[in-house]
Amino acid sequence: MNKVFSSVILAIWLSTPIFAQSPCDLHPLLNALPQHSISGCEEKEYDKLKVDFTDRDGTWIQYEKAGYFLKTYYSFDGDWEKRPSNAMIFQNYIQAVASKGGSVINESKSVVLLTLKSGSDTWWIQIQSDQSGTFSVSAVKEESMNQYIVLSAEDIAKEMEANGKATFYGIFFDTDKSEIKPESKETLEQMANYLKSNAQVNVFIVGHTDNTGAFEHNQKLSERRAEAVVNYLIENYQITASRLEEYGVSSLSPVSANTSEEGKSKNRRVEMVLK
Repeated sequence: MNKVFSSVILAIWLSTPIFAQSPCDLHPLLNALPQHSISGCEEKEYDKLKVDFTDRDGTWIQYEKAGYFLKTYYSFDGDWEKRPSNAMIFQNYIQAVASKGGSVINESKSVVLLTLKSGSDTWWIQIQSDQSGTFSVSAVKEESMNQYIVLSAEDIAKEMEANGKATFYGIFFDTDKSEIKPESKETLEQMANYLKSNAQVNVFIVGHTDNTGAFEHNQKLSERRAEAVVNYLIENYQITASRLEEYGVSSLSPVSANTSEEGKSKNRRVEMVLK
């Protein structure tokens, strides 16, 4: 084996802290192998990584992870006869991730899937190569999607008439906090517009969480978040307090399984329910 590559395991490292990168900057998780350069990349605020494979028992396994997405392409700049094998490329990344507490989910001749927990972030890393010495690294940091399209007051009215409730994903809180973030304003304004246009309507404002953490803690958190929404509508839009009543139900009413970040993000919501 070429001496440069025989020491490459020591050259692979994971930097901290992890942060979003501009396209074709150095990878935020792992640096390049020697004699490789970045030939292209894709960065998306939110996307999905889908991986299918058959495990050793012959069971068909499907993984779908969603969140911040970065795919980096590496080309081999050395002599063709001395190009690294797929096994060498994969083993370097496997050992680098394992050194930080990560693990291998699956490895085949052309693809390896790894996972790594870094602080509060969970990363899923897929390396693909075609035996040419070139390869790509796809990385997804699990997180929920920012909701940019909000229900209008007219949309809310239709939902309330059809279902007796309307669901809102555009009210944002920091993790384990109940202070409403500024980017929630548009959704709250549309809620207020609906209430002003339907002065006879009285509603419950219901806070929902996922199942992360203790149930009792989430119960109180969901109550505080619902109360924060009620207070915001009263203080900023002069909605009569007697028309609003807050409730928190923790994780008791999921709309999706809490087995993935995507499912959990669907369960973290605020609902307006007709009395």
